[in-house]
Amino acid sequence: MKLEDQLKVVTETIEELKGEDIITLKVLEQSADIEAIVIATGRSTQHVRGIANNIKIEAKRLGMKVVGVEGTETSHWILVDLAEVVVHVMTEKTREFYKIEKLWSSSESAND
Repeated sequence: MKLEDQLKVVTETIEELKGEDIITLKVLEQSADIEAIVIATGRSTQHVRGIANNIKIEAKRLGMKVVGVEGTETSHWILVDLAEVVVHVMTEKTREFYKIEKLWSSSESAND
């Protein structure tokens, strides 16, 4: 599946579950391992867990590789590794604290 199709699946899944402040960054030039990062905010830990779980389910259903899921213990920040795409779903407080978008700030936004 092409990168753009994978990103569409991820972002549409997040949007369907009312995830907020979705940012997509292409990071291929900065990372040898991944092509894009998607960052989204959930309203609560349960919301974050639900979004991450649905991304995993939808990715598997469409034959995308699910390498792993981390952070489900506390669900303040869940990472879903889909090989070429890594998805970060966080509570608003956690996202504000870590500001991971700034780590990749020179990356090209896939939304451009």
